[in-house]
Amino acid sequence: MYWQSILTITLTALTLLSCSSSKQDDPFIPEPNDNVGIAFGGNNGTWQDAPTTRATGTGLETLFPTFRVWGYKTTSTTAAAPSAPETVMDGYIVRHYSGTAGSTESNTTGWEYAGIQNTALSSIQTIKYWDYSATSYRFFAYSPSDTQAVSAQASDSKSFSFSFPFAYSDATTATTLPYISELWFALPASSGSVSTPASSYGSCVTLTFAPLIAKVRFKFSYPEGADAVVIKDIQFRDSRFIADPTTATTPLRGTITATYPLQGIPTSSSPTLSWTTTDTAEGSGASSTGPLILTIPYEEEGDRIHNVSDKSLYGKWYYVPPFNAIPYSQGAYTITANIDGRYASATVPEEFMQWKAGYQYTYIFKITEAGTVINFSDLQVEKWLTGSNIDNNGSGTEDW
Repeated sequence: MYWQSILTITLTALTLLSCSSSKQDDPFIPEPNDNVGIAFGGNNGTWQDAPTTRATGTGLETLFPTFRVWGYKTTSTTAAAPSAPETVMDGYIVRHYSGTAGSTESNTTGWEYAGIQNTALSSIQTIKYWDYSATSYRFFAYSPSDTQAVSAQASDSKSFSFSFPFAYSDATTATTLPYISELWFALPASSGSVSTPASSYGSCVTLTFAPLIAKVRFKFSYPEGADAVVIKDIQFRDSRFIADPTTATTPLRGTITATYPLQGIPTSSSPTLSWTTTDTAEGSGASSTGPLILTIPYEEEGDRIHNVSDKSLYGKWYYVPPFNAIPYSQGAYTITANIDGRYASATVPEEFMQWKAGYQYTYIFKITEAGTVINFSDLQVEKWLTGSNIDNNGSGTEDW
């Protein structure tokens, strides 16, 4: 089901970049008695910022200081005698310590796992070394390490999954929900396989983290020269449920599961996402489905015109269910508002409302004719690529 690049408007995923020293940048061929410790590193851009404002050189630690990682190796990959995965790391906690890069074999850029007490294992974590006789390695993780999650290996040992509870809230922020990694997979350098990543055995494990959900905002553009346009009673919602919001079937609560393969050579680094609807107890006040209504436009403090009175709500994003994983198809969305004392509305076609996990979406509405008319003018999605022709059924944006 999904996993494509992380969507957005910047949907730049958090990537743990190579942390190997320069001497390990080239294929590393160890001496017979060499012990090379497995290490993790991290430097990358952050998902929640647009490229025009995103600082470079930031890492996962700017969002979460920890992640929990699983690692497996195999010793045979033949079709006749496939190897069962052997555990290398069973939910190891990896923690970032500023200013400690290069201090140990297992810490080359500030991320450390050795010596950390792991209550789930009832032991202190020890350093792990690369096994150069192994026929494959794979690692995957979620962040932060204390995330409420259920991890499980399939009974046939062919896959491993993380399951996370999800409940939609318009108050959710970028760090309320966990991030998960893509699959890091490597074969020995001697295999000559195109599947072998640049940072393979002997180098730091590079993990790319991405959010489980999608990210949405809507903005207004105003007539040139306008000093003030007063917009009230804003509602941006599924057109099918405007007349009676109680009939809304939009999934709001459930469990998102990310599944990784443990055997064979993977065809993609993206985990498979699935959704299970959460049954709610009668009288609990929480429903698994309901209306999803966006009411706060995205504004910045330096904007010429403001309709958001609470400055703490500037930069408003909504963190919404990943409908490609559920799966669920939204209808067209209609925005309604009172603009300078007059009712106005505009509709976004349903093909532009199918939100994917890890993608960011910006809907832009143009106010014209002195505030009496509102038009849907543009959609920006994934890496800030703009759909130049909004009538092209989405073909103007990558991976739509």
